[in-house]
Amino acid sequence: RASKESLFICLDNIHWADDSSLELLHYLVRALKENPVFFFLVYRIEEVKHISFQNMLHLMSREGLYKRIDLEPLETADVARMLSLIIDGNPPIELTDYIYKETGGNPFFIEELMKSLDTNGAFIWDKDKWVFDKSKKVVIPYSVEGVIDRKLGMMDSEACDVLEYAAVIGREFDFTLLRDITKMNEGHLFDLMDEILGMKLLKESSGDQYRFSEDIIREIIYGQINKVKLRHYHQAVGERLLSLHKDRIKEVVEELSSHFYLCGDKEKAIEYSMIAGDRAKDVYANQDAIGFYSRVLECFKGEPIEGRELTKIECLKKRAEVFNIIGKNENAEMDLGEAIKKAKVVGDRKWEADCLIEFCKVFNDTAQYNKAAKEAEKALKVYQELNDRKGEAKSLINIGVVYFYIGEYSKALEFYQDSLRIVKEIGAYKTEATGLTNIGLIYYNLGEYSKAKEFYKRSLKINREIGAFQGEAKNLINIGVVYCDLGEYSKALESYQHSLKIVKEIGNRRIEAGNLTNIGIIHSEFGEYSKAIEFHRQSLTIVKEIGDRRGEAASLNNIGSIHMNLGEYSKALEFYQCSLKITEETGNRKYEAANLINIGAVYRNLGEYSKALEFFKRSLKIRKEVKDYKGEAESLLIIGETFFEMNDFSSAEKYYNEAYSIAKKIKLKPLLASVLLDFVSLYLEKNNFVAAKNKLKQISSLACELSSKEIKAEALCLLGRLCTKEKKWDKAKSSFKESILILEELKRKFELAQVYYYHGLMFKKSGDKTNAKRYFSMAMQIFKKLGAKTWIEKVTRGLGEDEKDRKL
Repeated sequence: RASKESLFICLDNIHWADDSSLELLHYLVRALKENPVFFFLVYRIEEVKHISFQNMLHLMSREGLYKRIDLEPLETADVARMLSLIIDGNPPIELTDYIYKETGGNPFFIEELMKSLDTNGAFIWDKDKWVFDKSKKVVIPYSVEGVIDRKLGMMDSEACDVLEYAAVIGREFDFTLLRDITKMNEGHLFDLMDEILGMKLLKESSGDQYRFSEDIIREIIYGQINKVKLRHYHQAVGERLLSLHKDRIKEVVEELSSHFYLCGDKEKAIEYSMIAGDRAKDVYANQDAIGFYSRVLECFKGEPIEGRELTKIECLKKRAEVFNIIGKNENAEMDLGEAIKKAKVVGDRKWEADCLIEFCKVFNDTAQYNKAAKEAEKALKVYQELNDRKGEAKSLINIGVVYFYIGEYSKALEFYQDSLRIVKEIGAYKTEATGLTNIGLIYYNLGEYSKAKEFYKRSLKINREIGAFQGEAKNLINIGVVYCDLGEYSKALESYQHSLKIVKEIGNRRIEAGNLTNIGIIHSEFGEYSKAIEFHRQSLTIVKEIGDRRGEAASLNNIGSIHMNLGEYSKALEFYQCSLKITEETGNRKYEAANLINIGAVYRNLGEYSKALEFFKRSLKIRKEVKDYKGEAESLLIIGETFFEMNDFSSAEKYYNEAYSIAKKIKLKPLLASVLLDFVSLYLEKNNFVAAKNKLKQISSLACELSSKEIKAEALCLLGRLCTKEKKWDKAKSSFKESILILEELKRKFELAQVYYYHGLMFKKSGDKTNAKRYFSMAMQIFKKLGAKTWIEKVTRGLGEDEKDRKL
């Protein structure tokens, strides 16, 4: 049978075979070499200690009886493929990364570690997908530990000691550091390292660097060191690192924090953990920052540390700042409450006021504006008593922020200007730049874009002069937003890209994510939705990595909006609901209201008006509760628009009037323009041409004041529709053409397609079927490219030859 068909014989762990078995194997391989019989002999290079096995290999090599194939560890993609076979599905990315890092791509370790994850409930099937829970403690399987123990048992005891030191240093380490700590002769240490490398426990890296082949190997060796020896090792490594890097501590501060904490040196652990926490916080490595600050606070448990009372207060405040960034508001409030209590005990009123300011920021971020104002006023009083002018200015800014958020811009401006006077007197340039930015934001919201740009540029000048790169990057974003609203997209893009370059250099990932979002928004405005999604996804990746949950909610919302524009309503709803879940968890009520509006808009586009109104009214309720006047007006406006679509014109007019009243009261010109545009559409439906003309005059005046080409283009389109109603064909054509020219300049494809549609309807009404068809086709081409299903249906109806004239 073997002479006709190939026979494959596989022998695993052949290096464990006895002498007689090896002799028989050698004989069979030699005797059957002319036959289609193939032997697959599997052995571990690092475990070949058997003299007989080595002799057999030597003889077979001389006779040309075998070919050696070295099996390298699996790469990440191969690990993912292996995991997909184990779980019969696609593995989560975080699981693949974890398994690869732990096992180094060793197939046996992968299989055993997966069994352990399953046993410990760290990897479970949740409804329709696999979920990997990193928080669950993963027990290293005995089978894997046994493999490592067997290798260690085959090694010299000194080599095992070297491995213990290496495990304490970390996954990757420097030969010089290892030599200094072990105090071994260099030549002897090299011999020991060769032995360890031969056992495949370590790998050579670049230069004189070494690393553990797999993280799991290091964990096993580290876990077997007794506690007394372990503390001694950590102390030795920490002191040596400190000595070697005394002039560049920041390079190894994370390692110093860890070693001194684990050896029980609380003083040094506090010192270096604070520095490490600050570094992590500055680059938005939020989870790392929380870890280092928590380590500091852990050191304060037990006996009091003399002279370190203020360090604990500082640490609590800084950890609260990070908790606030990632949306853990309760944790932030607890830390600040404890810090204030401690500051009162030690009698440090400045720290008390600083923590009150931080409390104010937390309350502002969660739309608890009354509480925010109270904390800022308390802080102001303390700073005034201490004659701390900088702190006083800071308090005034924070009170101004409260009024800004609730839409009382004149009051906000008052507080910002009071703050600005103080910082100019004392030369607090950074705070002055912040104040100028805040004033710019007020003018931006009021639609006074030239004034907003002026203040942003003044702030930018100061930040550049003092080398405040982060402030400079934020200024560039704000300037870009103004250009974007004015339809000057190339200038906006230039500003965002300049900001992006700065933040990449300084490592501020949070602002980097903001820039990517803004660039994505520009691509959305151009109707380049695939590019827009790409930028929003890049932003989403960053905010997830740094734990910025508010940023995550914003990115999900932005992606949802693109799917909404494409008419992919189920996808849009999915992203909006994910965003809503985060905003509810983080207590960001202002953003929660915005999420509700977006979800309502999906249902409105689906024609489910009662459901849409339910979400819009929930949004309105929240905005009234938090005194978000601008948001309240926007909710009223969208409710009115929904009633308009339902042909309930009296209800629509009622809500438009309420929205107009608020917009007028808080003097928001862009919002006023939006309400007036809706009024015109309403009056056109009611054939109230006089009222429509009056509103169009007001809009034209506002568009000039705001220098807004976009508003002008929309008003011209409405004028064209009005003239169509009045059968003033030439004036209608002129208005539509002017609107088209502006929108082409702005590259606003969606709005341009809408004007094409209305222009086509005008030609159809006037009996010019050729031009009607041409404009409908132009509109259809854009809507199809954008995937705007609702508008595709409208144009299809417009193109219908037998369709009766429809109302505009």
